[in-house]
Amino acid sequence: MARIYIPADSACRSLGADEVALAIADYAADNQIDIELIRNGSRGLYWLEPMVEVETDEGRMAFGPVTPEQVEALFAGKAPPARDNPLCLG
Repeated sequence: MARIYIPADSACRSLGADEVALAIADYAADNQIDIELIRNGSRGLYWLEPMVEVETDEGRMAFGPVTPEQVEALFAGKAPPARDNPLCLG
C-alpha cells in the first residue's frame, strides 16, 4: 500500500489540494491501486502546492505542483510514481 500525503491547510486548499486529493482517490479506486491518503500540513513551499508526497522505501518523494489533470500521468497505473516523472522534486 502506498501512503500519499497531501496538505489540508487553508492555503493549500485554496490552491487546489482538495481537488487533487479527490482526483488521486478516484484514480486509485478506478485502477485498483491500494493507497492510504493522508491529509497533512504544508511544508510552506506554497509555490509548489499542491505538493504530493509519496512514501517509498527510500523515504518520501515529493511531486508538485500537481493539478487534478496531471494525476493520471503522475501515477501511470502504479504507485509510487516514477522518480523520472517531470513533477518529481526529489
